[in-house]
Amino acid sequence: MSGPATTPHADPSAQAQTDELRLVVARVLLVGVALSAALVLAGLLASLAVGWNGSLVGAAPGGDPTDVGALAEGLRNLRPQAIAQLGLLTLILTPMTRVAASLVLFAIERDRTYVVVSAIVLAILLTGLLVIR
Repeated sequence: MSGPATTPHADPSAQAQTDELRLVVARVLLVGVALSAALVLAGLLASLAVGWNGSLVGAAPGGDPTDVGALAEGLRNLRPQAIAQLGLLTLILTPMTRVAASLVLFAIERDRTYVVVSAIVLAILLTGLLVIR
């Protein structure tokens, strides 16, 4: 059984929009992984210049480097460790963003089964990120 987007009489403009959205969903992983790698590399290179606990702007040491809540302060002070942590957080959030984008795509295509499956997967991922520590 084929969906409305694959029928021979489907609206060509709707099919073009769906194809464009599929490309966006596919690029989410590519951009997320590339951004993550760049941030981790930037943190590593910065640590070679000022040390892992140092600061590129000369801020005094402070904050627990393993505390995600201290991430914003660490980024404001350009701490290499915080830059690398942002890269790792980006790597974690990339697949979640992909699932969310897929959910939107399936909703536009009116594919209820995949909307439900994507929503369940996204809920599991968010639960794992926010609740389980």
